[in-house]
Amino acid sequence: MEGVRKVMWLFLVPCHVFSRGAAPSGNCTGLSEITFQDIKDSINKMDQLNVLFEKIADLEEQVTTLKKYVPKIIFHAKVSDGKNPVAQKRVVYDLVTINKGSAYNPMTGFFTAPFSGVYQFTYSLLAQMTAERTAVYLMRNEENQSYLHSILKSGQAQSTSTSTILSLNKDDQVWLRLGTGSAWSGLGALNFQGLLLEVEED
Repeated sequence: MEGVRKVMWLFLVPCHVFSRGAAPSGNCTGLSEITFQDIKDSINKMDQLNVLFEKIADLEEQVTTLKKYVPKIIFHAKVSDGKNPVAQKRVVYDLVTINKGSAYNPMTGFFTAPFSGVYQFTYSLLAQMTAERTAVYLMRNEENQSYLHSILKSGQAQSTSTSTILSLNKDDQVWLRLGTGSAWSGLGALNFQGLLLEVEED
């Protein structure tokens, strides 16, 4: 051995008794040498692993906490039976079935974006059979973003819907305007839905 920097590790295995100075016979005790530096390096690596495990556990806890605060903005509303919208007016979807986040106002018909982000909106149209040309527009503030247009002969009716994805700034307002014709609200035919898909980072 080389000085005090080495330590002998004894691994016990079946062994025949041998006399002093004689060579061992059969399976015998194996001797292996490692340095204190080897032990120190191993301990350091174990410490590093423990630190990594602690960091992973901390990150997992943070992710779990953040999930609790992910904003859920979802709404679904419709026009009550008999409240047929009037042309050139804002459509007010007064009957709310879900309004997580309270971003939609059933009194005014406005959806106000609580966060800057990407939103999806879906709306429907069912023109009255006496109206040959009916159009409803999805508005962002005062700008038209998309529309549904129904052109039918008198006595015909057709229900249709569409979806639009918009990037909104905080406090932008999304609403629907009946541009021409007349719509029928019976049996929940006129719907307005929206949800937050992604929050944009500041």
